[in-house]
Amino acid sequence: MDQLNDDCVCHILEYLALVDQIKMSRLSERFRDLLCLIVWRKPRYRNVSVSDTMLEPLSKADYIYFFELTSEAMEELYVWNVYNKAFDSYLGRHLLRPELAFYLSRDFGNLRKLCIADASMNNSMIHTVAKNCIKLTSLSVSSPYITGKHMIGFTKLDTLVARECSIEPNFLEELLDQRKLTYLDLTSNRHDVEEVILKTSGSKHLQRLGLSNAQDYGFHLAQQLSQLTTLVVSYHDIEPDQQLEMLERTRKLVENSNCKKFPQRLQSILCNVVDVEVALELISGLETRQPREAPKYSELLKIMYYLSKPEMIA
Repeated sequence: MDQLNDDCVCHILEYLALVDQIKMSRLSERFRDLLCLIVWRKPRYRNVSVSDTMLEPLSKADYIYFFELTSEAMEELYVWNVYNKAFDSYLGRHLLRPELAFYLSRDFGNLRKLCIADASMNNSMIHTVAKNCIKLTSLSVSSPYITGKHMIGFTKLDTLVARECSIEPNFLEELLDQRKLTYLDLTSNRHDVEEVILKTSGSKHLQRLGLSNAQDYGFHLAQQLSQLTTLVVSYHDIEPDQQLEMLERTRKLVENSNCKKFPQRLQSILCNVVDVEVALELISGLETRQPREAPKYSELLKIMYYLSKPEMIA
């Protein structure tokens, strides 16, 4: 292979499994450079999930080696709970993959999207990520130890998915005021932040919003946020009678509003309670709005719901 030109070598390297590519990179500096500069710059290696099948055969040493060589060029990274990748022996419990701190310390200068689903994430780690991921536009995290502190450090952020976190109102207000977020999901947040979203002028940029326990199924949010097209509401530990009462109150609010329906720009209302979602679609008029996307699995469930309750159609 030493006699072949770079194009031929790259074609050969592309046909190899990742574990074999890594072996080749250790044989020759030329092979390593071609892999790093050409082969590993393709989307498959720039958009990586730690659960990707191509990574499964790698030893822990090879796994670390691969990330050390490619992290600088990565654009999307999805990290799931690292402690699921472990085994037990008489010497104790051993991780088959590096700990979370390993990913956070990498130079991700080109990373645009980061998803870390690990309950051990905390504010200090967010601060580290903000320093190492200067081009990040989309962040997805889920940890009760994340309060929103240091998130203002993401200067290009437009998408924040922080489910089951503890985002505090003051940090959220700061973030909304100084960053033009278009997508915000704070489902199951430990603090009530609806009032902050309603009163903060920066919320006007939001196009998609996810929130738990929104008042009147998010009618006030849908009415006030001028760019909102998708609203996702969820409710837990709420009695059926309370749901019915709020649905009736929401229906009256809609009827008494100037638009007589949820704002026409709204394209989708989603709820974790199927019956409520169906009722909201009826109240908002979404079931008749055109054009509709091709039916998805959840919409097929709704069709079945309608057929089982013909009185809803009348």
